[in-house]
Amino acid sequence: MTGNPLFLLRSARGYIAATAGVAGLSLLSEPLAGRVDAANVVMLYLLLVVGVALLSSRGAAAWCALCGVLAFDVFHVPPRLSLRVGDMQYLVTFVVMLLVGLLLAHLTARLRAQAAAAAAEEEAVRHQYGLARELAGCIEVAQVCEAVDAFVRRECSGHARIWWLGRDEVLQALGPDGAEEVRRTLVEVALAEGHTREMPDPADPGGRLLMLVLEAPRRRRGVLLLEIPVVRAERLSRSRAEALALLVATALERLHYVGVAQQATVEMERERLRSTLLAALSHDIRTPLTVLVGQADALYENEARGMPVSRLAAAMREQAMHMSELVDNLLDMARLQSGRLQLRRDWQSVEEIVGAATAHLEVRLQQHCLRIELPSDLPLLEFDAVLIERVLCNLLENAAKYSPPGSTVHLRARLLPGMLQLMVEDDGPGLSAQALQHLFEPFQRGETAGSVPGLGLGLSICRLIVEAHGGQLTAANRVEGGVCFAFTLPLSAQPALAPEPEDV
Repeated sequence: MTGNPLFLLRSARGYIAATAGVAGLSLLSEPLAGRVDAANVVMLYLLLVVGVALLSSRGAAAWCALCGVLAFDVFHVPPRLSLRVGDMQYLVTFVVMLLVGLLLAHLTARLRAQAAAAAAEEEAVRHQYGLARELAGCIEVAQVCEAVDAFVRRECSGHARIWWLGRDEVLQALGPDGAEEVRRTLVEVALAEGHTREMPDPADPGGRLLMLVLEAPRRRRGVLLLEIPVVRAERLSRSRAEALALLVATALERLHYVGVAQQATVEMERERLRSTLLAALSHDIRTPLTVLVGQADALYENEARGMPVSRLAAAMREQAMHMSELVDNLLDMARLQSGRLQLRRDWQSVEEIVGAATAHLEVRLQQHCLRIELPSDLPLLEFDAVLIERVLCNLLENAAKYSPPGSTVHLRARLLPGMLQLMVEDDGPGLSAQALQHLFEPFQRGETAGSVPGLGLGLSICRLIVEAHGGQLTAANRVEGGVCFAFTLPLSAQPALAPEPEDV
């Protein structure tokens, strides 16, 4: 440090300023010689020593005290303008003046150093508080690693590595960098000993390793390894490093228990969904099974008596189809929620999909008037035809279920910027605000469902299918009554049509 040119320049300035201050004070106080008591003049020189000690170094203040004694002897002690002392009693004054000056220089310099240390400590505490706030907002382990490493880089140009005991009780290095066997051994020793270790860095002669045990509330969970250059080691004190380790341990332990709580919540939700599913199955499948058994018995008796059985066979087929739809809905919901559904996109005509859906529901829409309004200039869209037909069928069937017989079901389409919107409107009783809020959740049904069969999965499946295509499904009450379901499909650049072969 003493070989630093900047340090030497600052020290030289302090000595020059002290010399100049003593000379200036001597010239200013020279007219006071013989008119003012010498003890009062001594106070002026001691005041100058205090000022130099506050503004410069301790050495410059000591030099100022020595120069002040000599200047006082020359300008204020007879014979003046000479180093000779006429009265030997002034020798005591000189010694006391020098000692008091040196003491003031020492005390003032120490006070200044303590003030600087307090300011540096306040700055360090503010930085550590900022890190604590940043760690409190971390939601992933990687974010904790990045925040701690960035903090150590800012403070002392070092690096931080977190070694953590996972659920399998294996010590592993967190973060992007791989583990080194040498450091693993050192970290394992520090974890076993349970206290802070400091040693030279085997991989870097100019660095030091500081290993701090991460003490969680229940047990030791890992080690914080700090790689700090020796020249910057004083920037991060042992107490600050231990406080940093406590912050890291608290943040990682919080994330650990958040993960445990989330896992428990998932398990509880899975169990609740399983219970709901079983309850729904036991209710909605038992009914068609009972009907099927009863109709099968009646079919057997009618056939034995030679009576017509076509109506019974049709009713049995209807119940079997209903059961098949229930099972299909459950399987589709499981596939969509697991993310394993593969879309078979292809360029399709909206008119053809609408025609296929209405043909499939011809029997179920017999008691309603279906009005279809499609623009004549609809472009081709790229989507999975089977799934989008499934969405239209579900929406149209819902409109028929919850509308009174003889009412009109509207199917409209319109072009919006960058997308096509399809709307299915009914003349039913509508839905409350609470029902609209939860309408697309699994196993949710409207207040007017009553005896209408179903599990409440159709709209959930429709929403997942539409979102998988990049669209959105919404529901809203109509002003004239009923509900309007609308979903969008994104428009894409139209495919190039193959040229027609020329006639020979």
